[in-house]
Amino acid sequence: MHMQWVVVADQSRARIFQTSGQLDELVEIDDLLNPSGRQDDSDLRKDAKGRFYGKGERDQAHTAEPHVTQEEHAADRFSREVMAYLEHANHDHRFESLVMIAPPEFLGLLRKQLSKNVETKVRQQLATDISGLHETQIRDYLRRHVSPYAH
Repeated sequence: MHMQWVVVADQSRARIFQTSGQLDELVEIDDLLNPSGRQDDSDLRKDAKGRFYGKGERDQAHTAEPHVTQEEHAADRFSREVMAYLEHANHDHRFESLVMIAPPEFLGLLRKQLSKNVETKVRQQLATDISGLHETQIRDYLRRHVSPYAH
């Protein structure tokens, strides 16, 4: 039996679905949450901006703006967690093929984290945000956009 997983994710949630090929048999098997993915960037900052001293300056410190916002850092960290989960599941032979659906920016983060082993299992990637939909709405979306086995 061919086991296909469908990952429906955004920066705050990754839902893992499984099917043996018939989308009517789609079953949610896990729901990974990233609570910090829903917070505003200002809510994530607990500390003041970093301080640095220029060359030859000992008394005058400057604040440093981060190159990456806390929200971006939280999304990157969550994408690593999702991919670690998939890597472990792949190692355990829990799926033969994989479909990934996420908003464009988060899908890009997931792609950066793909290992070669998991990448060979990816059959389709869709850059859209359906993570907040009810399971029946996700099933309807998949029927319209994903072939049952997505080989």
